[in-house]
Amino acid sequence: MNVWLWNQQDHRFEEPTTDISSSKLMAADSWLVEDGRVRAFDLHRTRFGDAAAQVGMGDAITDDFWAAVVEKIPAKREWFPRVDVLDVSPDAERELAFRLRPAPTRTQELKVLIPPYSDPRITPNRKGPDIALLERVREDAGEQYSCDEVLLINGDGYVIEGATTSLLWWDEETLCAQDPELGALPGVTSAVILEEARARSVPIELRRVRPEELIEHEAWLVNALHGIRRVSELVDGRDLHDSVQRGDEPNQIWAGHRGGPHADAVRLGRWREWLETIRVAPGM
Repeated sequence: MNVWLWNQQDHRFEEPTTDISSSKLMAADSWLVEDGRVRAFDLHRTRFGDAAAQVGMGDAITDDFWAAVVEKIPAKREWFPRVDVLDVSPDAERELAFRLRPAPTRTQELKVLIPPYSDPRITPNRKGPDIALLERVREDAGEQYSCDEVLLINGDGYVIEGATTSLLWWDEETLCAQDPELGALPGVTSAVILEEARARSVPIELRRVRPEELIEHEAWLVNALHGIRRVSELVDGRDLHDSVQRGDEPNQIWAGHRGGPHADAVRLGRWREWLETIRVAPGM
């Protein structure tokens, strides 16, 4: 992985002169680049600028910074770059960083864990500080339950979002998204899907949903890397946790499979195709 720090005085990226691997991540944003084309780059810019402003670095996010970011990304192959605000040390000013990363393998379906605990994030209103924590949560879900993603649940039992994804689901012909009062992070991919749904006159409702209710619906978990992924299975880790507490045999994991009628599959395919067509070269 290639990492550069932004020199605000000279308006250029430079290689770090010291080890920054232990720096504290204060804000971050990432997006998929496929042969030089990006989806909704302006929304990623805005989201990162807002997050940086929360930690006192909003003025450093200039057009020169973004132009230099774009210049660093090769025009060919798939990449998953990330921009950061870093606390390198307590005695130094915060830094802007850029990481050029090859895009991970993309998937189309998810086996999802309903965890036996509430949202563990420390800074749920800003993308970045909890990335390492959420990665450990997902790794544990994979090791213990063979799950790809974890739902983040509030204290009242409602889904906020996924560890790395935004939640959308269908109630027949109505596209549902989370009630904003639940405090989900602003998702770029979910935003463009909802905007297109409005343009198509698709009914939209903002709701609260409990995780077990999703088994009755076509549910999507979406993000910049994978686009739209269908929830193919829900595993209720709460049942396993409760059985262990009771001393029962810990092999009763409730799993819900959502096969989905043909109409759902057709709709999903059409939305995926549309989402793949809206990537463009990032304008500055």
